[in-house]
Amino acid sequence: MNKNVLLTLIITILVIALVVVIIIFKGNNNKQLALTYKTNGGVPFKWEYEIEDPSIIEFVKSYQIENQNKNSKIVGGAIKTNYVFKGLKPGKTTITFRYVSIVDGRISKEEINSVEVDQNNNIKLITTEND
Repeated sequence: MNKNVLLTLIITILVIALVVVIIIFKGNNNKQLALTYKTNGGVPFKWEYEIEDPSIIEFVKSYQIENQNKNSKIVGGAIKTNYVFKGLKPGKTTITFRYVSIVDGRISKEEINSVEVDQNNNIKLITTEND
């Protein structure tokens, strides 16, 4: 086998190996889960969450999702917030969201989200139950 053929073969094998590694790492990894909750501006309620087993998942951050229509600046309009969680270890747990009055602590709505974390710490939503 001449040197050029051998070199081409080695480069081809390396490129294939690199592509496989990229596919494995980028694949279907879901290292974070975002749950979106909506409220209205000016309403005296806020969303609170409770993680059943904080050894399985943890809260990462929350952020508001901007309205796609930039010309729509409605006072008291809908506000969507993403709450982001990540997996820490394999298992199943729940995240309970409650729509709580900031005036008297009354719970207006409750939603229980069952989540599962796999051996690679990928997190996915299994079911959602509304109260």
